[in-house]
Amino acid sequence: MKFKKIYFLCAILVVFCVHSKTLNAQGSKIERLLNWGYKIVEGDTAKHKKNFLIILPIWGVSPETGWQLGLSSGFVMRLSNDSITRPSLARLNWQFTEFKQLSIRPTIDLFFKQNKYYFKGQFVYNDFNEYFWGIGNQTDDINKEQNEFKQMKLNLRLLKQKIKGLYVGPQLQYEKLYNMKLGPKYISQDVTGLKGFESFGIGAVLVFDNRDEIFYTQKGTYIEVSSLWLNKDLAGQFSFDNYFVDARHFKHLGKRNILAFQFIANFNNGNIPYRQLSAIGNENFMRGYYNGRYRDKHLFSFQTELRTAVWGPLGAVFFGGIGNVGNSIANLSKQIKPNYGLGIRGVLLRKDHINFRIDWGFGEDRNKGLYLTLHEAF
Repeated sequence: MKFKKIYFLCAILVVFCVHSKTLNAQGSKIERLLNWGYKIVEGDTAKHKKNFLIILPIWGVSPETGWQLGLSSGFVMRLSNDSITRPSLARLNWQFTEFKQLSIRPTIDLFFKQNKYYFKGQFVYNDFNEYFWGIGNQTDDINKEQNEFKQMKLNLRLLKQKIKGLYVGPQLQYEKLYNMKLGPKYISQDVTGLKGFESFGIGAVLVFDNRDEIFYTQKGTYIEVSSLWLNKDLAGQFSFDNYFVDARHFKHLGKRNILAFQFIANFNNGNIPYRQLSAIGNENFMRGYYNGRYRDKHLFSFQTELRTAVWGPLGAVFFGGIGNVGNSIANLSKQIKPNYGLGIRGVLLRKDHINFRIDWGFGEDRNKGLYLTLHEAF
């Protein structure tokens, strides 16, 4: 069945590519129409607009939401007129889902003059219900239970560029989970934070970044190492440490293809509330798995993605990877989970190469998801 599914997905992309090449054969009229549209949004070559507003409808199906509808709006801007400063982005996503979930997520990424400082802030409000299978990398479907909660989460970091491409600075995280309504399987179980929690932590971030572009990287490397120390004597209810690694590398394969790699590791130590444990599955890594299908102290994930230009503003990707959670480093090597999939890309803004993406992701045991959003997965 897995091979049939792969063949079917590949056939979809082949049809997509063939149809796009047909457009290319016809293409001068279509290209003129596209150029006219880009000119309205971006301005002409001689007088390119500095700021852009993008509004994209969100729709799709994922394991944790059922169908989802909403809007993703992004305001792209440059905080300096020089050619070095990277574009900044203010973004607001809101979604309502088949399971009556509400999610509101404003995010801001600001690069100041000549990238000397980088500020990132994110706030999350969720009125959510989700399935919980317990803790571990071998939890059975029979343990599945639906829980409801409200969540507020704030992440802030301010980094300073010490030398070209090397950033360092502090970060802060606050999270509150409240109004919990548990399914009958877990009401009486002693799972840390399952009845609600509040946590607060501070930490440090070190980033090396020599990517050519941040929205659609064609070459370069990104490495992030961060830590968070959460202490109930400072604020919140729990004390634990978190350490996170995100390493990415991008290289050209010919003129039209890009090969991208990403490795993620997340480690926790202490008394960790269940929703701050490492979790597999979202729109960016281990695509196709229910977000939180497997949770535990530690996590690793590796994925690779082939990105190819098809015609004009259209592109396609093929991706695959492995990942796992575990209660110890050794336990990460047991029951490793695969994922794979493909996607379609469309260029919304040419200058900064901001894409919308549609991804179909698949994992083991009939896990699957469909995602539509802005930007690449990594």
